Amino acid sequence: MRALLRRRSVLWPAFVVAHLALAASNLVPGPTGNSFNDVTGFYRVWVDNAIAGAGWPAIDQPWVYPIVALVPMLIPLIGGTAGYGAIWLLQVSLLNAVAFGVLTSRNTVPRTRAAWYWLGALLALGPVALGRLDVVSVALAVLGVVALATRPWLSGVLLALGTWVKFWPAAIVLAVVVAAKERWRVLVAAVGTTIAIVAISWFALGARFLLSFVGQQSGRGLQVESPFATPLLWAAWARIPHLAVYYDTSIYTFQVSGPGSETLARIADWSMPLAVLAAMLLGLRAALRRAEPRFATAALALALTVGFCAFDKVGSPQYHAWFAVPVMLGVMVSARRFALPAWLVLASTVLTQLIYPWLYDAMLALNPVMLAVLTVRNALELAVFAWALVALWRAGSTGSTHRRSS
Repeated sequence: MRALLRRRSVLWPAFVVAHLALAASNLVPGPTGNSFNDVTGFYRVWVDNAIAGAGWPAIDQPWVYPIVALVPMLIPLIGGTAGYGAIWLLQVSLLNAVAFGVLTSRNTVPRTRAAWYWLGALLALGPVALGRLDVVSVALAVLGVVALATRPWLSGVLLALGTWVKFWPAAIVLAVVVAAKERWRVLVAAVGTTIAIVAISWFALGARFLLSFVGQQSGRGLQVESPFATPLLWAAWARIPHLAVYYDTSIYTFQVSGPGSETLARIADWSMPLAVLAAMLLGLRAALRRAEPRFATAALALALTVGFCAFDKVGSPQYHAWFAVPVMLGVMVSARRFALPAWLVLASTVLTQLIYPWLYDAMLALNPVMLAVLTVRNALELAVFAWALVALWRAGSTGSTHRRSS
C-alpha cells in the first residue's frame, strides 16, 4: 500500500480530484458557494474599480493586503466579470499544481507524506482553501520550504514573495533566520527581493500607501472566530446584558461587542508580539544549544505561524491554510516527531470548515453546540502552539542531533 501511495499515478489523480471538489464547492450556489464572495465580491470589485479610475489599492489608497496581492487579483480579469471566479480557481489550482509537482519531484517517503498531508489539509479546510488570497501565499511558501535544503537563495525569494502577498510567510523566514544553517542565504535573498518590490512600487508605481497594510488591523474589534472572543460569545449566549454579535460594515466581518470586548481586543494587541517573542527566544535557545537545525526550524515556524492566528483578534477561517506548511516541513524532517501536531492541525482545520461555511449562521446565532465546536477548535490552536514551544525547549535542552525520518 505504501508503495502504491508513493506513485505519481496515484498522487496526481488525487490532486486533481481534490481541486475539482474544492472548485465545485465554491461555484455551486448555497452555503459553500457563498464562501466565494471574497473573490467575486471583493477582489474583482477592487481591481475593476481601480481600472475604472477609482484608485489603486496600496498605491493610491490604504489597503489591508501587501501590494503584490494585486497580481493574482488582476490576472482573472482576462475572463471578464462573468468569468472572474472560474479563472481565479484555474489560476490558484495551477499554482498549487506547480508547488505539488516540485514537492513530489523527488519520490521519497518524507516528500510523499508531505504531499498527502497537504491534500488532506486542503480538503479539511474546504472551499476557502481555494477561495481566498491565502492560497497564493501558501503555494509560494510550500515552494519555499521545499527549496530550503537545496536552493536557499530561491527559498528566500519565494518566501519573500509570499510575504508580500499575505504577511504570514514572514513566520517561516524568521524561523529560518533563527534556527537554520541556510539562514544567511535565505535572509539576503529575502531582503533583496523585498528591496526590489519596494523600489518598483515606490519609484515606478508611486505607491504612497505601500505599507498601509501594517496598521489596517489595529483599530478593529474582536472577530467572532478569535479565541479572545470565545468567552464573550458564551457570555452572550448566557444573556449577559449588552453583549452581542454584530456585522461591521467597514471591514465586512462579524464581531462581538459589549462589556470586556475593548479590553480583550487590547490584550490581543499585546498577546501576539509576546507570543512571537516567547517562540523566538526558545528558538534562539535551541539554536545556541546546537539543536538539530531542521527540526528546530520546523518547530519554530509552526509556533510562529500558529501564534499569528491563535493570538490574533481576527482568526478568519482561511488562516488555517497556513498551518499545513510548517507541519509539512516538520513531516519532511521527522514524521514520527511531528505526528501529534499534524493530527491536531487536521482536527482543528476540519472544525474550521464545519464552522465556516457550513454552520456559520448557527454560530452567529449563538447555538451552544457550535460555540462548543468553536471553543474546541480554538483550544486545539493553543495546544499546537504549546506543543511547538515544548518541542523547542526540549530540542534546546538535549542539544542532540536527530536523524531525519524516512
